[in-house]
Amino acid sequence: MNAQKHGTTGYGVWLRGGLAAAADVYAGTVNLVENAHRAIADTGAAVNPVNWPERAISGLSYASVRTIGGVSFAAARGLAGLTRDALPDDPASGGAWLALRSALNGAVGDHLEATGNELALPMAFVDAEGQTLADDDPRGLGPIAARPRLVLLVHGLGMNDRYWRHGDQPDFGERLAADHGYAALRLRYNSGRDIAANGAELAARLERLVAAWPAPLERVTAIGHSMGGLVLRAAIEAGRAAGHRWPQLLADLICLGSPHRGAPLERLGESLNRGLAWSRYTRAFHAIGDVRSAGVKNLRHGLVSTERDPASPTGCFLVAASLGRSDEDPIGRVLGDLLVTVDSAFDHPRALDDADVDGCVFYGMTHFALVHHDDVYLALTEWLAPRLDAPMPRHQINS
Repeated sequence: MNAQKHGTTGYGVWLRGGLAAAADVYAGTVNLVENAHRAIADTGAAVNPVNWPERAISGLSYASVRTIGGVSFAAARGLAGLTRDALPDDPASGGAWLALRSALNGAVGDHLEATGNELALPMAFVDAEGQTLADDDPRGLGPIAARPRLVLLVHGLGMNDRYWRHGDQPDFGERLAADHGYAALRLRYNSGRDIAANGAELAARLERLVAAWPAPLERVTAIGHSMGGLVLRAAIEAGRAAGHRWPQLLADLICLGSPHRGAPLERLGESLNRGLAWSRYTRAFHAIGDVRSAGVKNLRHGLVSTERDPASPTGCFLVAASLGRSDEDPIGRVLGDLLVTVDSAFDHPRALDDADVDGCVFYGMTHFALVHHDDVYLALTEWLAPRLDAPMPRHQINS
């Protein structure tokens, strides 16, 4: 068996990773308090005769607090390291723990990766049951790996592959497998990393996957929700730049609520955080807002381009949601689907009036319903069906 259970985060991983994260929070809190203390003390420094002695004493005090805390956390982490064998991953802890870990990765995943924290999610291809492909070996999928069509589902910020499933209902990948003969995979990844970095890694993994596919692949369809659409666009660009073969097979790109022009909430968050830097009394708190991950910051502008995108597949389907009941509804115009506006979801580098690019809006729907709603699946299959009957304009690549 070439597949393995992945993403079921065990107690030992949470203990070790949690201690490492707590140590970082402790150090950051001490720095925050010291900086706030110093900003207040410096206000009257010119007329305070004991300013310099006080500054030296407080500096030593904070240094001592850092040292004591650092030593304590180092000792605790050393003891926690002994749990690698005693507390292995627990398969029963998968769902809720994976959701929490994914949210943590979305918020500070780049920091987790940079510090070697075990809670950082590694990128992996995952099947409908949560099994990952060892070394990107598609034979772990069993008989469906012989199918000539592959669909890849890529989740958004702070999410994971399980979000494509709604209750006990089959997800889009399973439905496309049953209705159109696809082999379906989902991507699980650290959504707090820089989008370009995730795109480059995905491109390399897809190249290995396609090379290892047991049967000749004729078509690849990619579906990205929210940030997932931007990661796919970055992967296409990276794959083309590297001379990969898999972009030749990419026939369909479907973006569900992807913020191509950026997300308003992140722009608002950045504006508020910049405001904290205006005063010496609030400047210390600016660091708190700046902790948010590179992935979150990337959503400020999205992937805006004024040029025709040479990395585009032969067909692109853009889907947007809106809380409004019509295009003229002010609620939808202002709030979009709660996270992404309709204009941003439609702002792909290739105009919608191109013959091979299409789109639709679902009114009265939220951002998160796009990953499982029956109406969304019906729309994307209605767009896909005639394309599946048409011959691919590219040559198939044999494994």
